[in-house]
Amino acid sequence: MGTSTREFIAALTERHRVIVIGGLAVIAHGFNRPTMDADVWLDPMDHSASWAEVLTEICERFPGLTIHTLPGWRRVSGVEIATAAEEVGLVRILGLDCPMDIFRRPNEFDEASFEEVLSRCTRNADGTWLPDPLDLAISKDQTNREKDAHDINFLEGLVRERWVKLLPKADPSEARALFERFVDWRTCEAALANPNPVVKALATSHLCELAKEGDPFSQALLEGREIP
Repeated sequence: MGTSTREFIAALTERHRVIVIGGLAVIAHGFNRPTMDADVWLDPMDHSASWAEVLTEICERFPGLTIHTLPGWRRVSGVEIATAAEEVGLVRILGLDCPMDIFRRPNEFDEASFEEVLSRCTRNADGTWLPDPLDLAISKDQTNREKDAHDINFLEGLVRERWVKLLPKADPSEARALFERFVDWRTCEAALANPNPVVKALATSHLCELAKEGDPFSQALLEGREIP
């Protein structure tokens, strides 16, 4: 029997920070859906060569593991791993109980974003980190995959639910910070219930922008019509 994904992740987290992304992270947020692989964002470190050395050292602990990159998931070793990290942003580990993609630069993020994303994470029991739902949704943007569209819809629903609870009581600076990250007509509607006139004005401004883009629900709120 080969090395389990759990064992490999445990080795990664012994000395390095690891953010779980992809399907495993979506499932951890409560979405009931299958996944056939594992995706993690390993601390990008200062240089791709250092990142590659860490990955090589850990893979060498477990017999039968190989490292691959795109196109075609060709096998790589040595300096090729660092090159793959720079050019593609990830490598794939084969030989585990399921394929594992290890990112240095996930979709829609750069290496420098790691610390900011980590600051919004929560710690998992196994030592890995679970990203904020919105950061996870961003990592799935522009993939043009149906399963990612479903994931984004679920994750944005979690964000919307939280924002709707926070905005009616948020002060102006808090409301601005929330709206900078995510806004739709429902969050604006929640902010309109805030007694602070500045927050109400922020909500109205965003509704105007959404209405101008053709959102019928924002238009209805601005006109005082009932939303179906």
